[in-house]
Amino acid sequence: MFGKKKIIENPSKNSPIRETNEEATAPKKSIKVPSIKLGSFRNISSIIDGRVFSSELITRNVPYIFFLIFLAMLYIANNYGVQAKVRKIDTITRELKDLRDEHISIKSNLMFRTKKSEVANQLKDKGIKEATKPPYKIYIKKEDLK
Repeated sequence: MFGKKKIIENPSKNSPIRETNEEATAPKKSIKVPSIKLGSFRNISSIIDGRVFSSELITRNVPYIFFLIFLAMLYIANNYGVQAKVRKIDTITRELKDLRDEHISIKSNLMFRTKKSEVANQLKDKGIKEATKPPYKIYIKKEDLK
């Protein structure tokens, strides 16, 4: 069958020549090139005057034609929806990048302002100084609470 090799001995040489069954048995055919004739003009004229739409072949395939039109419309609508989503994703990505940059800027500003030396400088203007003595515990006796 298909794909099997058949060995044909070449009488002039001792080496075998391998050919497929189709090559060994099928005669060579010539290919005809179609030429443009008067028939193509008749096809164009039948489309223009509407005879092609009244034929039985067209009326029989109307559901298939409507199905193809439906698929084309579905393809166009899907493409439109995808393009809208791509645009929305691009805008959201740009907005996310801007917000990330703003977050990094605010975070670095906060880290700078909460350093011990910066807090001390801001409180120095209000008269509050940094404690030089360590904190200590205040003990209250239960008798004093009564």
